[in-house]
Amino acid sequence: MHEANGTFNLLSTAVFKITNAAGFLWEHMDDAHIIYDTRSGHSQALNDFAREIFDIIEDKPCSLPEILAALELILERPIEDDLKQQILQTVAEFDKMGLIEPVKSHDENV
Repeated sequence: MHEANGTFNLLSTAVFKITNAAGFLWEHMDDAHIIYDTRSGHSQALNDFAREIFDIIEDKPCSLPEILAALELILERPIEDDLKQQILQTVAEFDKMGLIEPVKSHDENV
């Protein structure tokens, strides 16, 4: 439980960036976006919503609140709590898969 809280704290305060977009190859199949990481040799399947989150981070490094704000603009409605949890889990999975990395915390002085 403590680890989950630590993960949430990192995710809620960190600014994330794509690790190396040049190292990714994309394939679109039916309702999935397949991303192949040439560095690790791993492939991941993303649904349309996860791909949208990835695209937001790819546009510019951003924090979880900035990702939520961008998605609210796209969806044209406030993000509900259950969807916020899904977004948080998606960002955590991206970090775990090595697709994104935290570059700094909002709490740090720049």
